[in-house]
Amino acid sequence: MSRVSGQEGEARAVRPRRRVALALAAVAVLAAAAIAAFEAWDRWVAAPRRAERAFAVIRTDVPAPPFRQTTADGKSFSLADARGQVVFLNFWATWCPPCRDEMPSMLQLGWELAARHPGKFRMVAVSVDDGWDVVRDFFGGATPPGLTVTLDTDQLATRAYYCAARGACPDSFKFPETYIVDASGRLVAYVVGPRDWSDPAARAFLERIIGG
Repeated sequence: MSRVSGQEGEARAVRPRRRVALALAAVAVLAAAAIAAFEAWDRWVAAPRRAERAFAVIRTDVPAPPFRQTTADGKSFSLADARGQVVFLNFWATWCPPCRDEMPSMLQLGWELAARHPGKFRMVAVSVDDGWDVVRDFFGGATPPGLTVTLDTDQLATRAYYCAARGACPDSFKFPETYIVDASGRLVAYVVGPRDWSDPAARAFLERIIGG
């Protein structure tokens, strides 16, 4: 009798230890899942937001102002022609040193994104110069491949985008300024001033919009 009772006592002692072990294992699994979820959130949500802030991207969400302008080769370009594509819309001038400085890294980014996302990305440079001669001279007589160049001599498109992005019209305009229009025709972000477009944050930001 005492032997049976002893075995029962040992069994009763083992059961709580098993419960504790199972509870600890469950806690470990939950902790691992929480860590994985945090790492995923940081990678896909928090880190991109930090990168955007560091690159000084200003988010907005308004209809992109429509416009139609003549391109360097005499053709017509309308924003509606690019529906279904993410449009990188850069307002610039040949007489603007920061505009000239950012142009090489901007072009390189445009080529890379267009190659990576065929048919989904378009880069447009809207010049506010007084005429085509200085623009053609700037590019050495030929527009860079993959870049649509238009002329906004009356600055109507410039004003439309400045006002739409800010919700109010400023007294004057400064260049360069870049606007991002998504595939549905919404103005979703803008960047004030020149940037080094080779910055990984720029590519990551645009990749998310193209992929989204």
